[in-house]
Amino acid sequence: MNLTATYTEPTNRIKQRILQDDNLSNVVCLCENWAEFVVEIEEWGIYKLGGVDFDTLTEFDIQTLDLFVKRENGYIREEV
Repeated sequence: MNLTATYTEPTNRIKQRILQDDNLSNVVCLCENWAEFVVEIEEWGIYKLGGVDFDTLTEFDIQTLDLFVKRENGYIREEV
């Protein structure tokens, strides 16, 4: 994913926001699916990312984000 591009699709805006923020990126690596990630960040008072309110996501969007979370699960980033 190109972190400098401007995305309009809601799922891409959310994914880009997660990858740009170290804290969110660390949390997504620990979660099993999108629903678990949302529960974790809602504890911080976060109810939308990249300007996208979680309540507006479609079932397809959630499935796409589930795949993203699973791909990020356990991913270890090396500091450069």
